[in-house]
Amino acid sequence: MRTSFCQHCGNLILPGQTRCSECGWSLDGTSGPVRPVGPGPKVVAHVNTDAPFMPYEPRPEQLQIISDIRSALDQGRHIVIESGTGTGKTIVSLAGALEHARPRNKKIIYLTRTISQSDQVMKELRAISQLQPVSGITLTGRSKSCPLLMARPDFDRLSPNALSTICSDRKARSVRHESGGCPYYEQAQAQLGDIEQFCRTRFPRSDEFDAYCKGRSVCPYEARKTIMKDFDVVVAPYIHIISNDIRETFLTNLGLEPSGLVLIVDEAHNLMDAVREQESFTITTRLVMSALDECQAFRQPEVTAGVTLDNLIRAVRAAMRELATKYVGFGKKEAELPARALEEVITQRLGINTIGLDGAVERMIELGEKRAEAIADSDSPSSPVLELAQLLKLWTYSSQDRYVRAVRTGDDGEFLTASCIDPADIVKFMQALPGAVHMSGTLQPLDQYAKVMGLPRNAIPRTYPSPFPAANRKVIYAKNVTTNYRDLHDNPDMQPRLERMVAELCNTVDKNTLVFFPSYRLMRDFRPYLEDAVHKALFWEEGGGRQRQTMKSLDTFRRGREGVFCCVMGGSVAEGMDFPGDELCFAVIVGIPYPPPTLELKAMKNLYDAKYGPGMGWRYTSEVPAVRKMRQAIGRLIRTETDRGMAVILDNRAARDARQLEAQPSDDPIAEAVAFFHGS
Repeated sequence: MRTSFCQHCGNLILPGQTRCSECGWSLDGTSGPVRPVGPGPKVVAHVNTDAPFMPYEPRPEQLQIISDIRSALDQGRHIVIESGTGTGKTIVSLAGALEHARPRNKKIIYLTRTISQSDQVMKELRAISQLQPVSGITLTGRSKSCPLLMARPDFDRLSPNALSTICSDRKARSVRHESGGCPYYEQAQAQLGDIEQFCRTRFPRSDEFDAYCKGRSVCPYEARKTIMKDFDVVVAPYIHIISNDIRETFLTNLGLEPSGLVLIVDEAHNLMDAVREQESFTITTRLVMSALDECQAFRQPEVTAGVTLDNLIRAVRAAMRELATKYVGFGKKEAELPARALEEVITQRLGINTIGLDGAVERMIELGEKRAEAIADSDSPSSPVLELAQLLKLWTYSSQDRYVRAVRTGDDGEFLTASCIDPADIVKFMQALPGAVHMSGTLQPLDQYAKVMGLPRNAIPRTYPSPFPAANRKVIYAKNVTTNYRDLHDNPDMQPRLERMVAELCNTVDKNTLVFFPSYRLMRDFRPYLEDAVHKALFWEEGGGRQRQTMKSLDTFRRGREGVFCCVMGGSVAEGMDFPGDELCFAVIVGIPYPPPTLELKAMKNLYDAKYGPGMGWRYTSEVPAVRKMRQAIGRLIRTETDRGMAVILDNRAARDARQLEAQPSDDPIAEAVAFFHGS
């Protein structure tokens, strides 16, 4: 594959592109960007002694943020930052962290949640490099960049364990000079010098790095893993730190101890949810039945005295049924399990004790690992026996105080879930760090984040307002409507009133409008009325894995100027998209997105009440996440200093959090919207 670069900005061009993804120019040079692209900040000619790694002319508030970050890190303290739109969170965090890290020979690990955020880091490092010598590289997992694995027809069905096993087996064959090795791995060593030079001079985005490596028949995953230890800044997804196993391997490959790194957490309000999700797991009926089918490949080995492998797996399947029958009531779909409930049923069925069960699971893991090695090069390299055994071990070792263990029922039968509500490993890691930067545009209350993350008591909270003119944004909430479930149920006029207000707001304001709903269910309820009553181009965020259709609709919406896009708070549109200029001017927020009641939420509420005092459980588990989602939605309006926008919250419960939302009450939201946009 031939590598080429844009003649206007030098950006790497990927196969199939007709326009540069960075500057928008057509590759033949005959036409400019589809949408006007601003020149962006201009790199200054001389180093600023107050902020030597700041490549742009700094505003006073930016110098203050850089100084605060540098000072906190110099003192070995964590700093928790809420920084408003326009403060330049990415560049100021890099500038402050580099000023601390460079003289101490530390490496910066910059954690991001999305690819677009990692791309922004590389863009800022490229600007810094025009003033100071600096280097950076973006990381992705094996499943996102390995050309050998991605070429397999069953790639999407392979588990992470299977991907790792296949990769290790192929590399081992290459090392032994046997057939069936990995050609991309074999090419890597000879190309590493050129790849490293490409990174140091071009500061490529993740997709650009992959394309460059694949064009040289080199594995991008292996190249990153080998050269990343020589870079100043390593941009990595959350998983590289929140997974204990991945983190240990990651730091080992970097040759680092926690004391040798500076951690920057971007969009930090998402971190704890990501940690809980990472530490939670599920045992499904489908997995158990697949493991039972795989038993045919074994010769009925015993896993403990008098118990064969298939006896153990059948006992697990029977226990899942028994627990569902015993605990899940009529009309229900889930029930929390008492401590050791699964273990007691299995041991009773097999006639063994707890020690015997632990030994049987360990033996099952051994058998599964041998099986995985034997089938690594087959068409079906996954071992359900190994996967089930590992999950059973996790189940037996998971603390009842930190996990909610439940049995649930669904279309595919019974399944067991162990949901982490109080992660311990990430807390130990954070406390071992000599300082870190945690930042987001929506992180208040800062003390709640610091407590839940288990940060040291001397963590520094800082809030920096947006420098954009306050008059450019207006937020109001309606005093006479709500999406409270009881009010919707008891007052049959409430939903029609809300529907009419949404439609009238959309029809009255001739600007691109986002309508945010608290859930897909409520959005579906409103859809028939809005499709009939809104007299504009109407677009919808589609659930159920139809992301491609959503992105196609969103692109059409952004090209217009009077469309209406309906989406869900907390989704990719509400948090992950920028809408500069006239792409978005008006937001209608239908209701407060309090999370629905679940077993896990109830357990976390009780945990926080016990830890932090009565009432704090509801505040930390329901109120704070809901307000953050609303602030994220409102934040889509103002992305540049010339943007102007308004948000209307259709729920009188917003009065409780009006100060954080910077919202004022309104008796007539429609009239206020007209006055804001049309001046009368």
